[in-house]
Amino acid sequence: MTFAIAILNFNGSVLLKRFIPKIIENCSEAKLYVIDNNSNDHSVELISEKYPEINLIRLDNNYGYAKGYNLGIKKIDEDVIFFLNNDAVFLDKDSFKYICETFKSNLNICVAQPRIIDYNNHDIYEYAGASGGYLDLLGYPFCRGRIVNTIESSAKYKTTREIFWASGCCFVIRKKTFENAGGFDESFFCHMEEIDLCWRLKNINPKCKIVTIGKSKVYHIGGGTMQYDNPKKSYFNFRNSIIMLIKNLPGKFLIPVILLRVLSDFIILIFSVLTLKIRFSFSIIKAYYYNIFNIRYNFRKRDILRTSNKYYYTKSILLAYYLFRKKTFSSLK
Repeated sequence: MTFAIAILNFNGSVLLKRFIPKIIENCSEAKLYVIDNNSNDHSVELISEKYPEINLIRLDNNYGYAKGYNLGIKKIDEDVIFFLNNDAVFLDKDSFKYICETFKSNLNICVAQPRIIDYNNHDIYEYAGASGGYLDLLGYPFCRGRIVNTIESSAKYKTTREIFWASGCCFVIRKKTFENAGGFDESFFCHMEEIDLCWRLKNINPKCKIVTIGKSKVYHIGGGTMQYDNPKKSYFNFRNSIIMLIKNLPGKFLIPVILLRVLSDFIILIFSVLTLKIRFSFSIIKAYYYNIFNIRYNFRKRDILRTSNKYYYTKSILLAYYLFRKKTFSSLK
C-alpha cells in the first residue's frame, strides 16, 4: 500500500517554507505533492528550487479547495492520499505512521483524520476538526472537542472512534474511494466539501467507516488561508450547508429540515443585524441569494440512492449550547 501527501497551496510560500521541512522529516513513507492554485507569490519557485524531491502540480487558476484537489488528484497514483492544509503539520513521526498502519490493517476504513491540535497552544484542540466531526438535525457541524465557539482541552477524546465527517485540514482517503464518489463537489469552491463527501460516502455505502485516529496528531494554525471571521468564509459556510442538505437529506427529512434550517438561519440573521454584525449579515443574505437562484441546479444533484437516515448526532446543537448550556461534546449524551 502506497501513501501520498497532497498539499493544496495558494500564495502560501511563508507557510510552505515553515512546515515543509517537518513534513519531509516526519512523513518519509509518503510521496509529497504540492498542488499549486496559480500562486503569484514565490511558492512555485520555493518548491522548484529548494525542494526538488517534492512533486509540483501547477494549475492555471485558483480553483479553490474542491476543484483544486480534484484536478491535482488525477496526477497522483498512490493508494491512500493525505489532503493536508498548507498551515498544518505533523510534528512527530509516530502520528503519521499510526494513520498508515490503520489503513493497512482496516480495509473497511475509507476516510480518517488525526486529532487536530492548535499549533499555537498545544493544550487545546483547533477549531477546524478537533477530534472528529458530526452534524445536528439541521446540518450544523460541530466537533468532538469543539462545540460552536467553545474549544476543549486536547487531553480529552484520545480514543479512535467512528465519526460522521473528517476535517479537510487533514483528510485521509483511499484514492479509489475518492474517485468512485466523484471527488469533491466543485461548486462548493471551499468549505463544507469534505462534509458533503463524507455524507455521500455514507449514502453510497453505510458500511463505509470514517474515523478519527486518537493516537495521531496534526498541528494546525487555523485561519492560515482564510480567517474565521472573514465574511467570505461565512458566505461559503451558509451557502454550502444548504447545498449539502439538499443533496444528501433522506426524502422524509428534506422539506421539514430545509424549512427549519431556513428559519434558524433567519433568526441568526436578525440577531447579527441587531448586534451590528453587518458584514456577517450580508454574508448570510448573499448565501441565500445564491441558493434561491440555483435551487433547480442544486436539486438535480440529489442521488437516487440515499441510505443514511441517521445522519445527525443531536437534534439541535444551537439549542443544546445556548439554551441548555451544553458546551462540551461529552455533555451532549
